[in-house]
Amino acid sequence: MIKLSEILSKIEYKSLRMGHDTFIKGVTNNSLKVERDFIFVAVKGSIFDGHKYIADAIKNGACAIVHSEDVEFIPNVTYIRVENPREIFAKLSNIISDYPSRKMDLVAVTGTNGKTTTSKLVAYLIERLFGPCANIGTDGANVAGEIIPTSNTTPDITEINRILNKCLEKEIKYLTLEASSHGLDQGRLFGINFKVGIFNNLSTEHLDYHKTMEAYFKAKMILLENSEIKIVNADDEWGQKALSIFPDAISFGKSDTANIRAVDIEKSEKTMTFSINGVKFKLNTIADFELYNNLAAIAALKMMGASLTDIAKVITDFPGVGSRFEYIDNDLGINLVVDFAHTPRAYEEIFKSLPEDAKKIAVFGIQGDRNEEFRALIGKTVSDFDIYAMITTDDPKFDTYENISKDIVAGFRENYGAYSLVKDREDAIRSAIKMAKPGDYVLCLGKGEEDFIKLHGNEKTPYKEKETIRRVLEDL
Repeated sequence: MIKLSEILSKIEYKSLRMGHDTFIKGVTNNSLKVERDFIFVAVKGSIFDGHKYIADAIKNGACAIVHSEDVEFIPNVTYIRVENPREIFAKLSNIISDYPSRKMDLVAVTGTNGKTTTSKLVAYLIERLFGPCANIGTDGANVAGEIIPTSNTTPDITEINRILNKCLEKEIKYLTLEASSHGLDQGRLFGINFKVGIFNNLSTEHLDYHKTMEAYFKAKMILLENSEIKIVNADDEWGQKALSIFPDAISFGKSDTANIRAVDIEKSEKTMTFSINGVKFKLNTIADFELYNNLAAIAALKMMGASLTDIAKVITDFPGVGSRFEYIDNDLGINLVVDFAHTPRAYEEIFKSLPEDAKKIAVFGIQGDRNEEFRALIGKTVSDFDIYAMITTDDPKFDTYENISKDIVAGFRENYGAYSLVKDREDAIRSAIKMAKPGDYVLCLGKGEEDFIKLHGNEKTPYKEKETIRRVLEDL
């Protein structure tokens, strides 16, 4: 443990009202998680204002309060007024946890699509070629097989540091994580040392939060600014912009300018091969977007010291990530695929990967917090690729299925897209499978590995996509 006075000597503050100088046990921005001799940081967010919970934090044992607004002083409690509570929160966590990221090699992945697959693929390759590697992402944290639930895809700094210290206790020196734009913008990764930062791509998403694509891009660039080695997709429009900002970055892609360039790309029914600098690679997928995820991982491992030959030997064995272009076995002769895709760009990348002469049926809906323009854009993407749309339910939340489906249809009517409206998701899957003939593609999009569906507000009703599909297959 470290004394409060020593912590104060390492941070910047506008004013200080000192209480007792005591040993600090922890820091949090959640009053419910405060324990005796904790520092409570009052963060003013878009929904909650931590200043309103200072009294609760003190009641629960907080000995020091970090704040940015006027507060009522209570005797014997230390009050630290700062300019940016989020930044100070991260600094405090790093100080109290003794900077665990400085003792490890961390690889972070950001981008609209592909964060989960790329981060898990990098972790897999590190395990095979260097040694034990942990992972933090959408499914929580995986530390030597122990699954630790996390609050977000990119957890807050205290959760991350706690996981990093657990890694060090287990002598794990490598970790990969998904760096979301929210997490980067809100300073959840502030002060963490990254060996490698990967930027995959950028497309329309989260504009309810970032407002503009420029602001969204700027949030993503925070990762590269704080990474020793920067890796960027040369074939992405925003990747090119990133390369102009960071000319020392390592690029990957199919274009002539890429440092890690895939050539001689060939596809069979369910596999893809390509070469990099004369070394041949084989992937168990035909999805073009998976090629980019693999190129990003190959670039990361190469920059960390692995040879292309060694990477090629083990990358074929990667088991993949659940619900990322995942084939579901069936006796009907159809190509039944589950994918977590939920953005226009992700849909486009999937559709581009499929054989042009095959019939395709997509079962999907759009979440209730997506605006009309986003829904229409999804509809346009589906019709542009001549996909039969089986429009169903996907987390309507505070909106209605009827409103959402109307907005989707408005997007593809201009292209005369063919569609059916089937509100119940299981019925929609059944209808799509019954419609398909051997060799056709049925794509179940949007839910992926989630074990719930939000039919009423944020209330979670149990639902699992793959279990539903298997039940339908058994019925048929």
